[in-house]
Amino acid sequence: MKYGILFLFLGWMGPAYAEGVVCSETASSVKAKVEHRKGTWRELDANQFQFLRGIYAMNPMTPPGLPIGDHAALAMMGENGMVFFEDGKLACFPMEAPKKLRDLLDKVGSGKPVHEGDGT
Repeated sequence: MKYGILFLFLGWMGPAYAEGVVCSETASSVKAKVEHRKGTWRELDANQFQFLRGIYAMNPMTPPGLPIGDHAALAMMGENGMVFFEDGKLACFPMEAPKKLRDLLDKVGSGKPVHEGDGT
C-alpha cells in the first residue's frame, strides 16, 4: 500500500487503524470526514462487495482471510480511493483502491457479463 494514500485517509481518521485495529470508527463518521474534505463516499452493491472480499483475501498487503462485514463503501479523495468494509455501523479493514481496481468495480457494478473477445 502506498503510504501517502494511507496517510491521506488514515492520518486524520485516528491512530487506531495504523495500530492494526480493524474497526475504529462508525462508517457515518468516516463518511463525514471524507465529505468534509471534499471527498466522496459511495456505498457499493452486493456484487461489488463480494468481488472486493476476494480481492482482499488475495491481497498481500491485507491480513490473511476474509474481511469482516456485510457491505462496503468506496471513499474517494481526489484521484485516491480507499475501500472500507462495513460491519453493521462500523468502518473496518481499510484497503487502497487504485484506479485499475475502481475500473473493475464499475464493470462488476454494471451487471453486464464479459464475453470472450470483449477485450476486457
